[in-house]
Amino acid sequence: MVSSTTMDGFLTANPGDRIASKPQTLEEKAKQIAVDKYSMTGEHIQVPTYFMVKYPNGETKALHHVRDAQAISDVIRQMNLEQEETIVNQRRSTHSNVNGLLIVLGLSIIGLLLMTMIITIGIF
Repeated sequence: MVSSTTMDGFLTANPGDRIASKPQTLEEKAKQIAVDKYSMTGEHIQVPTYFMVKYPNGETKALHHVRDAQAISDVIRQMNLEQEETIVNQRRSTHSNVNGLLIVLGLSIIGLLLMTMIITIGIF
């Protein structure tokens, strides 16, 4: 296995783990790929060097997949929490839709019964 040296002097197996010594734009960082290989099963695996994260305040950051791994984990955790909140809110709105449906069905049945009674009274 060939190893490369990062900016900080630590050895790494992937040349894509290295952080460039010159400042890069977000677009340049977004294009970098750390790992581009095929697995034993033949699946094509690509790992970006930087994960682009857009925060709610509009700020966009490029998080390095090794150096900023903790920050990436925090972002994923936050996304999971927001997704769970969305699912709970959808379930709540589903219950209110069911209540509305029951009201409409109830009124329809009452209307049908009234029309049936009028027709029945008219026949006799």
